[in-house]
Amino acid sequence: MVGYDHVMTVQEAPIAPTLLMLLTVASVLALAAFTIVQLARRHLRSARWLGTVVGAIVLIYSGALIGVGMTSQAVQLPTGGTKCFDDWCASMTGARADEVRHMLLVDVELENRGRGRPMRSNLAAAYVAVDSRVISPMNGQVLHTLLEAGRSVPVELAFNLPSSMRDALFVVTEGGAGPGPGMITIGDEDSPFHPRAGWPLGLTASARI
Repeated sequence: MVGYDHVMTVQEAPIAPTLLMLLTVASVLALAAFTIVQLARRHLRSARWLGTVVGAIVLIYSGALIGVGMTSQAVQLPTGGTKCFDDWCASMTGARADEVRHMLLVDVELENRGRGRPMRSNLAAAYVAVDSRVISPMNGQVLHTLLEAGRSVPVELAFNLPSSMRDALFVVTEGGAGPGPGMITIGDEDSPFHPRAGWPLGLTASARI
C-alpha cells in the first residue's frame, strides 16, 4: 500500500444546483396549477400562454441537465481523496490484491463531518467498474456503519478479483436504485449521462498499491 501526497474532496450535493432544482420544480408546479385553473375558467388564451411558459422552462432545464451531464468529465480521485454526500464522506485509502483468496481488498475511511449527532448512510453503496462490468462488494453492509459526530472509521471492502484491473475504477455512491432528486439536479452524479467520481485502481491480478 502506498501513501498519498495530497487530499482532494468532491462534494456530491452542492447547494446551488439543489436550490435551482427545487426552485424550478416549484415554479413548474405552481404554473401548472394556474394553467389548470385558467382552463377550468375557460380562459383559454391565458391557459395557452401559461402552458407555453411551463413547456419552455421544462425544455430549457432538461437541455441544461442533459448537456451538463454529457459534457462533464469524470473526476478521478487520488488515493486518500474524499467524496462527500453532505456530511457523510468516504475516502479510499488503499487497495491490494489477495491472490490466495482471489480477492480485491479496498480500504475505505468513512467519516461523519457533522457536529450534531451520530449518523449512518443506509443508502451507501460501492462497486468496481472494469471492462464495462460492475462488481459489487461481498460485504457492502460495512458502509452502513454508525459514525459518531466528527469521527471517522476504517472499513475494508472485499471484491472478486478479475484477471485484469488495469482500467478499474472504485466508486462509492449514496442513493436508491429508483428515481430520486439527483436525477433532475444539474451536475449530480445521478443525473442523465453524468459520469461518477471514483478512485482509479490500476491493478493487475498480481499488483499491489
